[in-house]
Amino acid sequence: MPFVSRFPVWIAGWLLVAILVAGISFASVTEAATEETVTFSIPDVWPWAYETDDGELQGSLIEVAERLSELTGIPVQPRLRPLRRAIVELQEGAVNFSILFQSPVLDIEAVNVSPVIQVNILLAAMAESDYPLTLRDLKGKRVAYIRGTYLGESFEGDTDVVKVPVNAISQAVDLLTLGRISAILASDHNIYRTLSSRNLDRDMLRTSQHVPGMKGTLYMSRVASRPEVARKFSAAIKQMEAGGELHRIFYGKAASKYKHATLLSAQ
Repeated sequence: MPFVSRFPVWIAGWLLVAILVAGISFASVTEAATEETVTFSIPDVWPWAYETDDGELQGSLIEVAERLSELTGIPVQPRLRPLRRAIVELQEGAVNFSILFQSPVLDIEAVNVSPVIQVNILLAAMAESDYPLTLRDLKGKRVAYIRGTYLGESFEGDTDVVKVPVNAISQAVDLLTLGRISAILASDHNIYRTLSSRNLDRDMLRTSQHVPGMKGTLYMSRVASRPEVARKFSAAIKQMEAGGELHRIFYGKAASKYKHATLLSAQ
């Protein structure tokens, strides 16, 4: 005898309805939770973002993404990616957001949500060197930079310097010390943090400004856009800026070392 036939028909009917309603409710909750989570492609560039030996994601951009989640209540899933891949994932809609240096191309191919930080792009050489630190004067010389980073239109279109892509500014410092390159092109934040992490005096380098006031910007994918989330993130960034949190995240107690750096709140 079939199992259902042991119960009155009306009880079996109510059981079926209850099961269906519970299934629909669970599916709706699961779907809502999945839709609410937003993804970030975070460039794997020290000190902005990196993975520790224990497999933990750390760095200033990771902290910003996590803090945005705390302030808005929106779950965030950061994904550490090589810089080029982070850009491609944003463009293709594989993720919802990323934080990258502002560029004319990204302003077209993604949605510029809000500036997060502002730094200066510097040319750096050994202190004892005496050649001028401009791209024009470095013609024919080797200049190291983080692979795939947008560092201004003049460097983007320059064909006279020998561009040497590196994965980290620490590698560029080694090359500079060994005399294998003539200069480094990078943000003041990256250069000074690198020197500090290696217990090197910043006076070992001389610098000149290449691009003042380069903005690190929160971008949203046009393909996988989340406009309601973008509005909340933009408000949270303003709150973090007003409360000094961005200053703490990017510079912390070592802020005095980064005299060239300019935060948005200083504008």
